[in-house]
Amino acid sequence: MAAFSHPLSSPSKDVLQPRIGASSFAVSSFASLQDVENKPASSRIWRPCALVDLMALGLLRRHSRCRRSPSKRWPKRTAVVRRGAEYGQEFVGEEVDQDLAESLQQRTLEALDLDFVLERLQALCYTATAAEMAIDPEVLLAQTPEEARALYALVVELTQLEDADLDLDAKLDIRTEVDQCRHGRVLEPPQLQKVSDSIEALLRLRNGLDGASARGVNIPLLMGHCQDIELPDRLLDIMLEAFQEDGELSLKKFPELGQLRERIRELEETCSKVMGEVLSSGKYSTYLSDDGYMQFGGRYVLGVKSRSKGKVGRLFDESRSGRVAYVEPYEVVQYADDLEQSKKALERMARRILGNMSLAISHAADALERCLKAAAHIDLARARLFLGEDMEGEVPTVGDDGIIAVRHARNPCLVLRGGKKVVGYRLELGKSSQCLLLTGPNAGGKTVVLKTLGLLALLARCGIPIPGGEAPRVDFFEVVLADVGDMQTIVDDLSTYSAHLVASRLMLSIAQGVGPRALVMVDEAGTGTDPQQGAALARAMLEGFLDMGARVVTTTHSNQLKDWAVEDERTMTAAMEYKMGRPTYRLTTNAVGESHAIETAQRLGLPPSIVKRAEELLGDDQRRLLALQRQASAAEQDFIAAKLEADQREAAAQQAILETQSKESDLAHRAQQLTQMEVEVKERMNALKRQTDAELKARVEVKERQFQDVVRRLKMEAQHSGVQLRIVGDALEAVIGRLGTAHRTVRQDLRVQVTAPKASSSDVPAIPGAMGLRDPLNRGDWVVVMADPPWYGLKGQVERIELAKDGGAPCIHVRLGANGKLKEFSKTQLKRTQAPPQAARTLKKPKNEVAAPTRNYSSMMF
Repeated sequence: MAAFSHPLSSPSKDVLQPRIGASSFAVSSFASLQDVENKPASSRIWRPCALVDLMALGLLRRHSRCRRSPSKRWPKRTAVVRRGAEYGQEFVGEEVDQDLAESLQQRTLEALDLDFVLERLQALCYTATAAEMAIDPEVLLAQTPEEARALYALVVELTQLEDADLDLDAKLDIRTEVDQCRHGRVLEPPQLQKVSDSIEALLRLRNGLDGASARGVNIPLLMGHCQDIELPDRLLDIMLEAFQEDGELSLKKFPELGQLRERIRELEETCSKVMGEVLSSGKYSTYLSDDGYMQFGGRYVLGVKSRSKGKVGRLFDESRSGRVAYVEPYEVVQYADDLEQSKKALERMARRILGNMSLAISHAADALERCLKAAAHIDLARARLFLGEDMEGEVPTVGDDGIIAVRHARNPCLVLRGGKKVVGYRLELGKSSQCLLLTGPNAGGKTVVLKTLGLLALLARCGIPIPGGEAPRVDFFEVVLADVGDMQTIVDDLSTYSAHLVASRLMLSIAQGVGPRALVMVDEAGTGTDPQQGAALARAMLEGFLDMGARVVTTTHSNQLKDWAVEDERTMTAAMEYKMGRPTYRLTTNAVGESHAIETAQRLGLPPSIVKRAEELLGDDQRRLLALQRQASAAEQDFIAAKLEADQREAAAQQAILETQSKESDLAHRAQQLTQMEVEVKERMNALKRQTDAELKARVEVKERQFQDVVRRLKMEAQHSGVQLRIVGDALEAVIGRLGTAHRTVRQDLRVQVTAPKASSSDVPAIPGAMGLRDPLNRGDWVVVMADPPWYGLKGQVERIELAKDGGAPCIHVRLGANGKLKEFSKTQLKRTQAPPQAARTLKKPKNEVAAPTRNYSSMMF
């Protein structure tokens, strides 16, 4: 598979990893200890070994959640030390070297804090099998570059899935149950339900991945694991949906169980009913020792006096005193026997079903283990993805040339611990140089950089995305060895320096023949002995690694090694930054840093007298160098102070500019508000004008209605008095001034002409008893017709009155009560009368009658 680099997308935390061929572990490793011991001493050959090829023999002694028993963890190598004494102080020999090499590799993993990362990886696993695999280096670490690239390819495939595509949230911890079935044991319902749930979870996982593949998602590696999730049909038929939520066998899947349970329920109800009838009948009341009945072992019994037990039924038991016998009445014996037989049949049937399930699991044990392993690989891959997301990691390019090139490398352990912001480094190893020499002050972060490089190399073999910035490259390193810290944990009886020498000899032996696939890290090379001789030995050892083609990272305070690194083109120097009398933990490449031992001692609170005496003991060159360092530090502080002052002035000027801009913006905003207020005032004035016009119009309409009402009243009065009235002049007129001027009052140019009625003989009623012309009559009055038949004597209601133009008798339109017809009569033909009791309402007009015309009051004559 070609190398690739892929940034992590975030698929919501529901996606995981590929299979890792543990069987292919240790390609170029030691022969096993047993193979070495079985060969004669003369034929035993030392061969180099990969970093993690042998480390499974006791990797994480500090791992808090290691599932291995404490007895399987490696103790300290005291036995190795005793055997080593046979070789003298040189500690040589193939058997000793092999054991020491294993300890060195274990110590390397612990020194690089891989166990902390594995704890986090294990915590992100859902399945029990994946959680065990997460702390097993034989499973985690790839043995070839192709396998490492495959691990990352699987992680990238997971980023293409959606949440619903990867349904994996069950522990799937059923290996114990499968092993028990394999050995012929019949499992209990809770255990079988656990297996059933796990099988359903496996099927959901497979169906989700099948659905994603059918949708067009390219996930060939995941589908390879998905194909391993295949179970026999017989197992699926009997296990799927076999249990209810309460843990009982499903009655829907096993209806015969339901029939037996229903039969048992009916028999129990019958027995209870019969016992109730026996007690209520009082048949055995004289024999009973107490009221009520009891159940013993599913039998329904009565407490009977001992002397009367044969008169009630079948004896079931007796009390200890012998005074009370528990007797099953004759009436319920047959039902109780049937109930007992049904319960036994139910139990036999349930055990037969459980046995068939256990047998099916036994036959499918290998398939189940294969499915669990496939799900665990997917779960472990998802845990890798999640861990990479937690570290803000990227999928690196994995090559085979021994190159590490990262733009912003951060220590994974520091990132996972959280807290303060972790400083990143731009690191390069293997392109233009084989060796990186780290220099700088004590407690300046050199060891952290060294550990970061080693841990990134291990994460690349584990297939875990690394926190290395954009487009990182971390090649496959077959050997990763670190001489960090106290190496006396390897050989207890040696001094610190001797232990470092033994570790160096082992690393030289292991890295032999591996070439650029070897990554060697040495912290404080050449320390613990005479500085001159220690530096010479350290240089010789580092040159030995470089001659082999290995990649080397080392830290030092030795000036001899610094001078050598500057001269040797295979080596690149880097210095930890030191400013203002303190380390900044930043890395500067192609630079050589000073130790700043005196400043560090002073900063950490060593007594001033001691520090001063130490300065006096320095040589002239060292004192001049220290003075120059202090001058440079003072100049740097002055520069920083001046820069800070300039920054403050610039910030003040910027603040003034911002304030001016803010004021201008405020003025513009206020101008905009004034413009808006003017528009609102105009709108309010227009609205007020419209409101005033509407109010004036309403007042005119009210006056007009009042005038019309006056006209109507004049009309009625003219009727009564016989006076003729005429309205003369213009119609109503209202003059409205413009907004801001006073309103003029309504002008009325109307006049009423009054004409006295002429005396006429018609004023005298033509019919005795009828009304005269001057008698008042209004609309709605009730009258009696006095005219000739056929209308004589009919009652009606006045609906309309029309005055005669010649001054004669008005024409009265009367709605007759008999037929509701409207008839015209002269006023002198009518007589006023009282309304009939039932005539409280006005008579309705016929539908086809035409409404009266609208009057023109300006020309009306009364």
